[in-house]
Amino acid sequence: MKASMLLRSSTQQLESEASFQATPEVPSSFRSLAPPQFQSPVPQGPNYSVFAQPEEPEPEIVRQWREHQGEKIAQRDEESKRKRQERIAGAEKEIDKLYEDYNSKKERTIQENKENEGEFLSSLTASLLASTTWSRICDLIDLENSQSKTLTRYRKVLPKLRKPGDKAPGAAGY
Repeated sequence: MKASMLLRSSTQQLESEASFQATPEVPSSFRSLAPPQFQSPVPQGPNYSVFAQPEEPEPEIVRQWREHQGEKIAQRDEESKRKRQERIAGAEKEIDKLYEDYNSKKERTIQENKENEGEFLSSLTASLLASTTWSRICDLIDLENSQSKTLTRYRKVLPKLRKPGDKAPGAAGY
C-alpha cells in the first residue's frame, strides 16, 4: 500500500510540473523592441559599422583613369557594333549572291534538259522508224569496249541478230 501511495504521489508531481513546452521561452537578451510581426526569429549580430572607415573622396587621378577607361570601353563597344553590322551586311550579300547563282544555274539546267529531251525524243523517233529491234539494241549497247568475259558469246550473237531481213526473231520491229 505504501508503494501504491508513493507511486500516486510521484505521478501527481509529474503531472503538476510541465515537462514539455510548445513554445520555448526566449531569453531576454534576444528580445527586441520591434513589434512581434517584425521581429526576426534569428538574433541580430553585433553592429560592426562602428569600426567601418569613413569613405574618403576618390583621388583625382583615379577619377581620370575611370573616365578614360569608360571612354575606351565605349569606343570598343562602338567598334564591335560597327564590325558586327558589317559582317551581317556582308553575309546578307553573300546569301543573296548564293541564291542568284543557284537560281541561274537551275534555270540553265532546266533549259539544257529541255533541249536534250527534244534531241533524245527526235533520235528515238528516228531510230524507231528506220531500224529493227536488234539494230536498236546494238546501238544502245557498247559491243566493242566491254570488259566482261561472260558477255563474249552475247557480243557475237547480237551482230548476227542485227542483219536486215526477217531471218532474226523480232527483226520486223513493232
